[in-house]
Amino acid sequence: MRAWKLLIIAAVLMTQPAVAHHAIQSEYEMGKTGAFTAVMTRFAMINPHCRWFFEETKPDGTKVMWEMSGAGPGALRAAGLVRIFQVGSAYEVTFAPAKNGANLGRVRTMKGPDGKVITLFHEDPENPLNN
Repeated sequence: MRAWKLLIIAAVLMTQPAVAHHAIQSEYEMGKTGAFTAVMTRFAMINPHCRWFFEETKPDGTKVMWEMSGAGPGALRAAGLVRIFQVGSAYEVTFAPAKNGANLGRVRTMKGPDGKVITLFHEDPENPLNN
């Protein structure tokens, strides 16, 4: 019986943990596009997805906080996009909104303070600039 227990323990220790990933279509309305202009308050390169945080000021003065999700840190590094985001600057952001109605989204494009539009997600691999 002791050998049986050791065999079970060895089998458990040798198995690799299950790694689950989610489909962005399950979290975001990929067929819809939202937009806002806001000041970037934070940029976080956190696996598995980078995050951008914004504070939007509505015409009546109320503040709305937004969190955008994007590709992983490795993809942004490979594309040379790590150092271009400027905390404290205003950005025009388009995104696929969260299905649950929260102020979350999958970022599509950002137009930075220099006027350059950065496409961070596109749905059509044949048309990566969404023209």
